Amino acid sequence: MWAQASEYCKVVGKRLPSETEFEFAARGSDGRVYPWGDAPPSERHLNGCGTECVEWRKEQGLAVVEPLYAGSDAYVGTAPIGSFPEGRTQAGLFDITGNVFEWTADPFRAYPQPGVATPPEPATNNRVIRGGAFNSFEPEHTDPALRLPYDADAYTHGIGFRCAADPK
Repeated sequence: MWAQASEYCKVVGKRLPSETEFEFAARGSDGRVYPWGDAPPSERHLNGCGTECVEWRKEQGLAVVEPLYAGSDAYVGTAPIGSFPEGRTQAGLFDITGNVFEWTADPFRAYPQPGVATPPEPATNNRVIRGGAFNSFEPEHTDPALRLPYDADAYTHGIGFRCAADPK
């Protein structure tokens, strides 16, 4: 799936964003905690796992989880882009947290630890995903710094992408 996302961006004259670009776009230049500011996540900010998701999980016989926020965002699955205008970033981007995780251009590598020798990375096909998804109930999934490894060949309904371009 990563290769298809990357190829699509190339076809339209763009590319997948780097991890650094994604985080800056999500966090902005003013040091905000979340893409929308410092207020805790709510059903007004993103499509995550609210009460609608908890109820759906119960109906499906899945494990009980605590909702990410107390209300319902009205979408059990993905939502139309721009459904959460209060969750816009400083630059006006929609859905950079929630709805679907997003591929970045970068292969997954552990961050180096100061004063600790970095062991060689195992050869994997993992790429970095960021941003949380509609079924995210863990609060850390709303953190723009969250980065997760995911197999670049995997197909899942919870990962999407956005294209980036260099300034002209």
